[in-house]
Amino acid sequence: MQFTLFSILACPPNFLWQSWLEGTFPGYTGSLPPKEKEKLVDDAVTGRTTGTDSNGRTMNRSGTSEKDLGAMTEKSITTSPREASKRLSVKNTAIKFSLDQTLGAAANTVLFLAGIALLRGQSWAFIQSQVSEQFWPMIFAGQKLWPAVSVLSFTVVPFEYRTLFGSIVGLFWGVYLSLVAGGKH
Repeated sequence: MQFTLFSILACPPNFLWQSWLEGTFPGYTGSLPPKEKEKLVDDAVTGRTTGTDSNGRTMNRSGTSEKDLGAMTEKSITTSPREASKRLSVKNTAIKFSLDQTLGAAANTVLFLAGIALLRGQSWAFIQSQVSEQFWPMIFAGQKLWPAVSVLSFTVVPFEYRTLFGSIVGLFWGVYLSLVAGGKH
């Protein structure tokens, strides 16, 4: 139950992180200028739209349909995987991967250790010692799973499903960590 609750609480910040990564370093580059991509990120985060077009599709304030909104770039969701793979920005994907596996991994590890301890009613002193003792072992253990999750997420999973995908993997990862930790005590 604690891992489920933690996953629910961790979703909003992780969604914002993924939105920022995709908006700043789009995986599938299109012809949209940077300002338009920024508007798409804003609209995806806030869920704002501005009416419908002549075909009855809901449009956001930048004139892009909601169907394209989640992709952060022009039509990356609507193209076939074969077409989309031809437009993958390897440079942007590598930057996103690097940031996610360094800054993102560090922040999520600290938040996980502290969050689970808080949900268990532990003291701040215990939380600090737990983070200090478990940070690096968890980072190294995570390198067995999270790089593959990130690569799949950035190359295959559409933007609007990345947080769900990561949260589901994270839930099972948390259960695994709990079982490993429980076996040591």
